[in-house]
Amino acid sequence: MSLFFAQDAVAQLKDIGIPFRYAVDFETEEMHLSLQKEQANDLKLPDNSPPLIGITSQVDIDPAKNGTWILFPEQGLKVWRMLVNAENSSDLSFYFEQFEPGKSGKFFVISADRRKILGAYTQISRVEGHAFSIEPIESNRIILHFETDIEASDYNFQISEIGMLFAEKSVSGYGTSGSCQVNVNCTEGFEWQRQKRGVARILVKQGSGLFYCTGSLINNARNDETPYFLTANHCGELSSTADYAQWIFAFNYETALCENPLAEPVAQTLTGANLISKAANGTSVGSDFKLLRLLQEVPKTYNPFFNGWSRQNNVTATGTGIHHPDGDVKKISTYTSRPVSSGYGFGGSNPDEKYWRVNWSQTENGFGVTEGGSSGSPLFDSNGRIVGMLTGGISSCSNTSGSDYYGKVSYAWESNGTESGLQLKPWLDPDNTGIQVLGGLGSDTLFVMADFEAKRQEISINQKVDFENLSSGKIETYSWFFEGGNPDNSSEMKPPAIFYEQFGTFDVRLIVSNSSTADTLLKEKYISVKPFLFPNPAENVFELSFGIDLTPETEIEIYDALGKAVSFEAFIDGSRLRVVLHHPTRGAYIVRVLDKFVDKNLKLIIAR
Repeated sequence: MSLFFAQDAVAQLKDIGIPFRYAVDFETEEMHLSLQKEQANDLKLPDNSPPLIGITSQVDIDPAKNGTWILFPEQGLKVWRMLVNAENSSDLSFYFEQFEPGKSGKFFVISADRRKILGAYTQISRVEGHAFSIEPIESNRIILHFETDIEASDYNFQISEIGMLFAEKSVSGYGTSGSCQVNVNCTEGFEWQRQKRGVARILVKQGSGLFYCTGSLINNARNDETPYFLTANHCGELSSTADYAQWIFAFNYETALCENPLAEPVAQTLTGANLISKAANGTSVGSDFKLLRLLQEVPKTYNPFFNGWSRQNNVTATGTGIHHPDGDVKKISTYTSRPVSSGYGFGGSNPDEKYWRVNWSQTENGFGVTEGGSSGSPLFDSNGRIVGMLTGGISSCSNTSGSDYYGKVSYAWESNGTESGLQLKPWLDPDNTGIQVLGGLGSDTLFVMADFEAKRQEISINQKVDFENLSSGKIETYSWFFEGGNPDNSSEMKPPAIFYEQFGTFDVRLIVSNSSTADTLLKEKYISVKPFLFPNPAENVFELSFGIDLTPETEIEIYDALGKAVSFEAFIDGSRLRVVLHHPTRGAYIVRVLDKFVDKNLKLIIAR
C-alpha cells in the first residue's frame, strides 16, 4: 500500500454518483489475473446446469494492505485506488466478504478508458450482516475507486473474489441473444408493461461458477410486498447460503424502444437473497422451482411489480414468457396455442404431470423463443398471472417449433413434498386462505389494478354466474358492468350472482379507482350462454329455448355419432325453435347452433 498527497487550486464539487478526479491517472498498485477456459473443467456442474458464462478467482483486496491512497487536504478527501487487469475476460464483477463504506464513503468501479462507471455504492447499498457484490462491468481493465472524508476511519471492505466473464462476446450479455428475439417494449409487450417490471436478470454464483438466469418478484396473499422472488431450482442448484448472499438481481434491464440502442441500457440492481423453498434436485423428481427472499426491499424508484399467480392446473390458450435470453436485455415470447401438461422432455399429455410444454408463435416483430439465461423466467397466462417457471427446452431461433418446459406453479404449490421448504403454499398463502389465483401488486401507494374471474364462463339460459374479485391496490370504488346480465351493473366489491336469460356471448367490465387513479379490465365475449335444449332424452321432437326472439342469422345443424348430417325440420316460435328429426335412430347426436357471434355444440340423446 502506498500514500500520496495531491494539491488542487480550485475546490471541486462532487455530484452523487460521480467519483472525484476519476479522469485523472495516479500511479497505483495493479493486480493481474488471467481467465483460462480450462479452469471451467475443474467445476463440478449438474447435468441440467445453465450455460457457464464465467468463473471467479480468489483474491484478497483490502485497502489496509493493497492499492494506493491519495490525500486531498483542501477538499477534505482521501481516495483509494487499485487497478485490476484480467486477460481473456470481457467483463468483471466483484464479490466482497465485507462491505462497510462508512458514513461518507463512496465506492466506484471504473473502466480504465473511463467510458463506464458503476456506483456510487454507499451505506444505502450495503446489506446489514451480509456480503456484497457488484454487477459486471464491460471491461477487463478496471479501476477500483473508494473515496471518503480525510479523517474517516469507519470504513472496512475486503474483496474476496473477482468474477471474470468469458471473452467470447457471443456467449452472454448485451446484444448476444438470437436475432429472432423480441424486445419487451415492442408492440408484443404493450399489454405486459406491469408484469415486465417484476422480471429481473440474475447473475447466479455457485461456488466459483457464474451463470445467467431469470426470475420474477411474486405477490403473496397478504399483499404486503414481501420481496419474494421466483425462479428455477436448477439455477444455482448447488449454491450455498454464502453464494445466495452474492447473487445479483438486475431490474429494468431493457431497451426503451423496440429497437436495440447503440449503448447498453443501465440496469437497477440488488444484491443477495435467502433460499426459502425449492424443488428437490433434478428435473424428473418434482416441478422445478426455487423461491427466494431478497435481502433488500426493492426500492420504490425501481417501480417494482409483484406478479400475481395461478395455482390452477390449467392454462389459458394464449400468454407470454418474459425473460433475459443469454443474459441479454429483457425479451418477450408469445404463445397462441394452449400449453400441454406433460413430463419434462416428453410429448403427449398427462394432466397429473409436473410441467407445461409450450410452443411459441411468430409475432409482428419476430419469433420469441428461449435460450440459456431464460431459465427460471415466468410463464404468464392471458390474465397476467405466473403459471410456470422455465426449466429448459429446445426452442431457438434455428428451431422455432421446438418445445420448452415450465415447472408448474400448481404442482410446486404443495406436491413436491410435505415440508414447507419444498412448497410454495406456506409462503404465498401464509394464512391458508385457500385462494387459487392472486393478482399482481404495484409498489405505488396509489396503485390499483382491476382483475376478476367468473366461476364458470359457459352456461345455459336462465342460469347464474358468480364472479370473484381479484383486484389489488388501494381501491376505493368498484364499478361492474355485465352485458346481457341481470343485474347489469354493481358497485359492490363482490357483485351478486348475475342471471343470464338470453342466448349469446357477453362482455364483462370492471373499473376500480381511488381519488388519484383508475384501472379498467374489459373481458370481451367472456360469458357464453347456450340455448336450453329440452326434453333430453327425446324421441324425435325437441325444442331449443334462446330467451330472445330468433333472427334469420341463427342456424342449426344436426349430426349423428359418426358425424353424418341428419335431416330435420325447424319451426320458429318467438324465442323458441321446435325441431323435428326425420326417422332418427337411438343414440347420441350433436346439435350445432350458429349465429353471427356464437358457434356452440349441444348434446342430444334420442331414446325412441
